[in-house]
Amino acid sequence: MMELSRIQLVVWVLSILCLACFSDGFTPVDNYLIDCGSNSNATVGGRVFVSESHASRFLATPREIFANTSKSVTSSDDSQLYETARILDGTSIYSFSIGKSGRHWIRLYFYPFVYESYNMSKANFSVSAQNFVFLSDFGVTTNVIKEFSVNVTSDTLVITFTPVNNSFAFLNALEVVSVPDEIVTDDADTYSPNGRFQGLPWQALETVARVNMGGPTVSSENDTLWRTWVPDQSFIVQANLAANVSNIRAVNYVQGGATPDIAPNTVYGTATKMNSADDPNSNFNVSWEFSVDPGFQYLVRFHFCDIVSQSLNQLYFNVYIDTYIVVRDLDLSSYLVNTLAAAYFADYVTPVTASNKLRVSIGPSTTVNVYPDAILNGLEILKMNDSMGSLSGAATISSATSSKKNVGAIVGGSIGAFIAVLFVGIIFTLCRKRRRLAHGPSKTSWIPLSVNGGNSPTTADSSVSVAQFEASSVDDLSGVSMSRVFSQLVKSEGR
Repeated sequence: MMELSRIQLVVWVLSILCLACFSDGFTPVDNYLIDCGSNSNATVGGRVFVSESHASRFLATPREIFANTSKSVTSSDDSQLYETARILDGTSIYSFSIGKSGRHWIRLYFYPFVYESYNMSKANFSVSAQNFVFLSDFGVTTNVIKEFSVNVTSDTLVITFTPVNNSFAFLNALEVVSVPDEIVTDDADTYSPNGRFQGLPWQALETVARVNMGGPTVSSENDTLWRTWVPDQSFIVQANLAANVSNIRAVNYVQGGATPDIAPNTVYGTATKMNSADDPNSNFNVSWEFSVDPGFQYLVRFHFCDIVSQSLNQLYFNVYIDTYIVVRDLDLSSYLVNTLAAAYFADYVTPVTASNKLRVSIGPSTTVNVYPDAILNGLEILKMNDSMGSLSGAATISSATSSKKNVGAIVGGSIGAFIAVLFVGIIFTLCRKRRRLAHGPSKTSWIPLSVNGGNSPTTADSSVSVAQFEASSVDDLSGVSMSRVFSQLVKSEGR
């Protein structure tokens, strides 16, 4: 009996070790979850958000105002987080001790309601952290989660809420959570110009879209990093051109490819594809369109997994961002040691955007004897901070339309700012004339983009594939435009 008990004990210990070794999921070193304004803890998706009363040591604020509502809130799984809020009626600072340097999620939960004299839908405030501006002159009228990530290199993370225009700030819930190092690495490609983007790990990022193509919502409790993936139907430009497929059991995570932390198999196991069945002459693109803030660069992450082919080297297709082709004749089986249905992702950094829309597309390859088809399993779009460390759409305006709006504001309001801008413009013009006299006329050349029937965007060098991209300078993307100088002068005058 004694010997049997020892054997049972050994089996039990070994089973625990096996579970520890092979269990899925990332365990963050830093994991702060706060249910703001609440006097009791809240469990959401298996995670415990501690009450504000137990987390008071993290916040320095002029007054202690806990707000709650008796009205029914959203029907989402995290609805209990929106039943309370912390009112911040002066500059307020959250400070968190950081156990492991590196990238961290910062998720801010907002759901406005009326509490006593505080109408949260009329709140106006800014949020900053790590010398980055997350939100500027921010207000919200419905429930929303703003997700950011920053590379924290100090032993303390400070998040500052600053009311503006004699208003106040509020917050329903807060997350500060470590991110695996593999999630954001310095290996993103650029396509205008072709090359590599340098310094991505040091960028602050804001999640604009996280989409599960061809599948349902993936809730945070089904993602190892507690992300939510939404369906793609609302973003598809022409739904009749697309078809959904699902084969979650086929997904393979292989060395050198994606991991479950990059995206779960419920994302890689579903896809939106060309609706080209029974038509070998199909020649169209499937496109998705997203709203973005002009004046910023964006990290676009494509998630691919060939769950439609029966064998290797059957699927070839092209991938586009706006009117640029970023990958030609993509053969997923050639990327990951000839493994079918291997999870794979690719990162691209856009040039500074001038439009408020960003479009991604997939379309058929022109390779001979290949059936026209294309797939996309998932997509993430992340806004990158501008040259002044801002992620706020109000902080940097570089499009021509926005510049005209600024001019109108100057003429109608601030004479001082107008004179300042005029002075800078005169100096800038004189410097350019002097440079032309010294160096002769410039020889700037450009090649217009062509769109073949509105379906197949091309670039001046669209034959360059992702595998052929080489390191090149992106210094031309880091300069400060005159419109940025202009907008900053307007802002400074407004203060």
